[in-house]
Order: sequence, then C-alpha cells, then structure tokens
Amino acid sequence: MITAIPIKAALLALLSTQSHGLHNQAATTLRGYHCKDDTQSDAHQPCVLCPEGFYCPDKKTMIECGSVDVYCPLGSVLPTKVSKGYFTIDEAGPEDKRIAQKICEIGYFCAGGGVKKLCPKGHYCNNIGMTEPLVCGDSSVFCRKGSVEPTAVTKGFYSIGGSSNATREEQKIAPRGYFSKEGIVFACPAGHYGNTSGLFTDECSGICEAGWFCPPASTSPRQIACGRESHICPKGSSGPQQVQDGYYTTVFNEEPCRPGKFRAPLPGEEVGVSPVTEKLSKDSCVPCPTGTHKPISGNSIFLCLDCGSRAFTTDGINCECYQSATDKMKSTKSFYDWTSGTCVDITNEDMLKDFPDDFHEPGDQFSKFFEHPCELGHYCKEGIRYKCAAGTFGNKEMEVNSACAGSCKEGYFCPEASTSPTEKNCGSVGVFCPPKSSSPTYVSPGYYSNEDDPIEKKTSQHLCPPGYFCPGDGLKYQCPPGRYGASSGLVESDCDGECSSGYFCKPGSTSPRQSPCGNATVYCPKASKLPLLVDQGYYSASEIYTITANYAGPNATHDIQRECEVGYWCQDGVKYYCPQGTYGAMTQSRNVDQCEPCKEGFYCKSQPAPPTTKETQVECGDAAKYCPQGSAEPRDVDLGYYTLNRFGKEEGLETQRTSQVICPKGYYCHNGLRFKCKEGTYGETSALFDETCSGFCPRGFFCPENTVHPIPCSPGSYASGGAKECTSCELPLTVSMEIKNSLCRNDRSCCFNYDTT
Repeated sequence: MITAIPIKAALLALLSTQSHGLHNQAATTLRGYHCKDDTQSDAHQPCVLCPEGFYCPDKKTMIECGSVDVYCPLGSVLPTKVSKGYFTIDEAGPEDKRIAQKICEIGYFCAGGGVKKLCPKGHYCNNIGMTEPLVCGDSSVFCRKGSVEPTAVTKGFYSIGGSSNATREEQKIAPRGYFSKEGIVFACPAGHYGNTSGLFTDECSGICEAGWFCPPASTSPRQIACGRESHICPKGSSGPQQVQDGYYTTVFNEEPCRPGKFRAPLPGEEVGVSPVTEKLSKDSCVPCPTGTHKPISGNSIFLCLDCGSRAFTTDGINCECYQSATDKMKSTKSFYDWTSGTCVDITNEDMLKDFPDDFHEPGDQFSKFFEHPCELGHYCKEGIRYKCAAGTFGNKEMEVNSACAGSCKEGYFCPEASTSPTEKNCGSVGVFCPPKSSSPTYVSPGYYSNEDDPIEKKTSQHLCPPGYFCPGDGLKYQCPPGRYGASSGLVESDCDGECSSGYFCKPGSTSPRQSPCGNATVYCPKASKLPLLVDQGYYSASEIYTITANYAGPNATHDIQRECEVGYWCQDGVKYYCPQGTYGAMTQSRNVDQCEPCKEGFYCKSQPAPPTTKETQVECGDAAKYCPQGSAEPRDVDLGYYTLNRFGKEEGLETQRTSQVICPKGYYCHNGLRFKCKEGTYGETSALFDETCSGFCPRGFFCPENTVHPIPCSPGSYASGGAKECTSCELPLTVSMEIKNSLCRNDRSCCFNYDTT
C-alpha cells in the first residue's frame, strides 16, 4: 500500500534530494509517477502519472503541490515556481493544488506568488503579464479598480482617492461652492460663488453681490452679509473692507430698526410697518416681545418671530436650538434656519454654506457696499455718519472727531450739523447763547440777559439784582415807584412789596424804607412813589405816632395828613396851637390869623395845655383878675386898680372882668374891687390900695367917707385926727366969729382957748 507523505516531510525530502543531486537516476526510479501498492497493483497499469496538483518525487510518494506561488501539472516530479507575470490556476481546486500558470490578463497584474490581482484603484494595467500596476498618472485622470487605461476626469468633476494625485481612484462632481480643473477641485475663489455643482472655471457662478462678501467656497452671491456699518463690500468682495476714516456708509437714525427691535407705534396707531421712512428717532425702536427674535433690519413688529418649539432666543436677534447633553456629545449639531423657522441637523461646518445671509435687504445696515466722504457739519466714525452734535460745528470734510471742529461761539447757537461756530445769531434779548449752545436758551424768570452784548447775540443771563424785577423776557425793570425789591431774582412787578408808610420808593428801590418821606411838609402813605405835599389846613402825622403841635422835625416819616382840628392852625404840614390868648373856632385853619382872640372876660390857654376852643374859653376868675380880649392867662389886677366887666360896670359878672381901672382919689382898691376911703381917712391920690388910703385925716380936719382932701374943721369946732367929722366946741353964741376964726381946731382944748375980752 502506498502512503501519502505529509507536505512538510515531503518538502524536506525534496530539499534534501535537490541538495544531493536527486536527478541522478541511480537514486530513484519512476519519478513523476505514482505507483499503486503491490497488493493493489494492476498488471495492466501498475503506475500512473503524478496527478495535477500534486508532485511525485518517487513512485511511492505523492505530495500536494504546496502554495499558490507554485503549480504542479500532470506528472510533476517537483512543484514548478510560477513565472513572473503569471498566476497559478486550479479549476475550482484548493490553493495548495495549483495545476498550471496563466499569463496575467489586461486589467490585472501578477507580481509573483502565483496570485492574479485586479489592478488596484489609482492604478491601471494595460498589458498582459504585468508584474506590477502602473500609477494612474495625475489628478486629471482616475483609475477605478481593474482599470486598463486611466480615465480622463469629466469636465466639472474632480478626481478623488488614492494616496496622491497620481493614484486617483474615482471622480466626483464639483459641489456647489467649488469648481474643478484638470481633475482637481478648487474652492470658488474669494469674491465669487458657485450656486450649482459641476462648475469648471474659476469664475464659478459669478461674483459676489454688492453688500455681501464671499469667502472661498461660497454658494450664494449673498453668502455673508457685510456685517455692520463700519464695513463695505463692493461687488465681488472677498471679505469686508474697513470704511476709511472720514467716510461713511450709514446715516445715523435714518434707517430702519436694527435686528432685535421694531418701531413702536405712535399712540393710537395700528401696529404694522412703520410709516416713518427717514430721520427716525432711535428711541422709537424698542426690543421685540420676549421670546421672539428678529435677525433683519426693519420696522414692523411682524418681523419679530417665534423661534419654535425646538429653539430659544437670548438676544432677540438669533435663535439657538435646544440640545440635550447627549446631543452635544454627538458630531451632529443643530443649526437654526431663519428662513424656514426650523432647526436643521448638520454634520460638518461646510453645510453652513447652505444657509447664506440672503435675507437682508441690499444696502441695509448689514449689506453696505459704498462709502461716502463725510460732509461738512458731520463726523464719520466706524462707517456711520453722525451730525455734529448740537452746540458744535464741523467746518471740514471727512471729519472723524466726535467733537467735530469745536464748540459753538458764545452769542450764537449751532443746531445739529452746523458748519460754522457762528451758525445762527442767538436771536433776541429774551434768549442767550453761552458757548456750546445747541439752541437759544430762554432767559429764566428772575434773570436778564447780558446788557453789554448786542441784542441778537446775548451770551449769558444774570440774576436780577435787588431793586429790579425780571419777568423772563431778557430785560430787567426797575421795581415800580412805590414798591421795593430787597431780594435778587424777582420776577413780578410787585417786587417784594409796597414801600413802608412814612417812606417813599422811587423806581429801583431796594428797601421798604428806601427814602424817609422828608419833613413835616410832606407825608408818605404806604406804597408812596414820592412825598405828597400836605394840604394847607392839614398837618402830617403817622398812624402810630402823631407829632405834637408846633413840631417841625426831625421826624421825617409821616404817612398821613390830618385835618387841622379846632384849636389849631396848620401850615406847611405842621400843626400849631392857636396862640395863648386865642382860640380855634373852626377846622382846617391855615394860619394864625384864623385863631380868634380870646373873648374879653375870658382867657385862652395854649400848649402845653390843650388848645382853647370857643367852648373851652376860661372865665377870668374873680375881681382880682381881669382878662381883656386875647388874654392867655388871667391878669392880676395892679395895686391901686379895680376891675370892670365887659359892660364897664363894677357890679355883676365878677368872674368875667375885662379891664382894670386906676383907683380914683378918695378910693382904695383891693383885689380888683374899689372901696371908698373910709371915714377918718382920705385919698388925695389915685391908685391907693390900702384901706387907710392916703392916711388918717389930720388934726383940725375931718374926713368923711370917700374924702379926697381933708376938710378943715369950721370955726368953733375941732378934730383931734382921724375924724370923720369935727366936733363943735359949743361956744356961746356970744363968741364972735372973729374969735372963732382965731381958735385952733386940732384939739378939744382949742375950745377953751379963747378970750372974750
């Protein structure tokens, strides 16, 4: 029985025979044959050729051919190594029983090892028997697996795959935003866009629209809005250009509301597209309602949209898609597509190109494409033109300083966009313009404009000084006569009030007691403009203080005039008592002559006593007093005088004596009364005032009552002194007259001192 030797042992045996010259026929017999075991021998066919796929080094050994890099045709003594450019074959046999080799066909290569390989991607095999593939070439061609020739890349396509441009494996249409050239894909150059696939020139679909810029690989002429007012994007821009200093793209406050805001309607106005198209107040743009967003410019509230259930907004401008913690770990992200109002899943940033900023209006704040030089009266900063602020001016073009050229000059005002420091005259006396004035400032009540400035160029206001009032028309006015202004900043013509009683206030007075009224000839009631001359027959006085009669100063603050009362006369504002010895018979007496002389028999007192009127004349008193007409006081009767009444009588009206009369001879007068000289006395002179008159009657005389001169006693009688009559001697009748005449008469003894012989 013939035993098959294991492959490993057979190979070792093969190597051994080769090394020892096994081809020597002496060593073996019937190589390449396989003989059956003797017990099974067939007399007609004892041995057969070694079958395909095996080799037989001797008749008893049959070994499997081995690996694919060798083959064993029928009758093989040893495996035959495959030739270069060939591959071993076995019709549906195992790899270790190859029976023949075959030259490599076109599209394949056989690098040795007995295996036929399909020409790999990126290579081509254009001949039979190739031992290695040829590289495809360059990027303009590609070689799919099994290629026999490189395939030219189709116009609008580019080659892909492989380890280099020389081993491209496939072609792919140039996507939007790209173009292909010679099998290489290029991003559409900056400033261009490609909105279709299969583009093949660097012009792509065209150049970027003015107001937008297109970075490389853009897919829309409005790929990215220029961004803000400080940038411009002319047609074909690859990126935003910074606006030059002194240039602008946007006029401040004259464009629609920015993203995130809408224009609030006026009271009573329906919400909708704002009717205001220019010179809009920035304050009228208000944030969109909470929870809504507005990514574009515009005034309508209807542009404020809800983000939907999967998104939210924090700034009122953009929406962000909700993502769970798990979602954030994934490579897929969500992008909010404003145009559709939905969240879109994107797997790479390139997909963002499919969402260009094409929703902006050309020329709005985000799509500027032209810059203008800043005009006079303006300054331009970060692309926005601002009017020079009110109170400043701009006298040069392309101004960049927000303060413009400087401040408006005093006496002038500069509204917005002024070009001169003297843009407009301030106006009138009622307004003033300090430096930096944006408009005339009305003079405040209580102030006046600077009087040194021209009327139309007032520069300042000043606090109204005392004595003036300033109603706010720019002028100061003197407080009117009769009033005063002690305070600064008065507004009303009433000033601080009326001048005090007893004083007068000329225009511009600063005190309620500006000027004392003057003297007694004038008076000043409350609110006096000037002193008033006291009327004749009146006198000046004060409500709280009345001057005494005859007072003429120095009190000069009288505030009233009063009618001259009875008992007085008034002249030049002074009240005078009717003089002593007179009385006042009427009111408003203007001079002393209107005071009546006191009535005879009466006297009229004057100061300090109350003045005398007709009714208050005082009776003179008693007979010892007399009061002629015009008496100020009763007069004491002189010694040796007696008084008479107005009728010239001594009797009656004893209290109203009017005159005195010298006591006549034969009388003496005492206490205004006249008395006859008493018996035994005589009054040989007038003006006697003692009851003894001129003396006692002398001896030899007799003095009856009222005797002026003593009377001699008649002959024959006597008086011893102080006799009121002589005493008769009672001489006999016989005594002659001659004797009687010779007798003494001064004593009783005389009666006996005679001689009858």
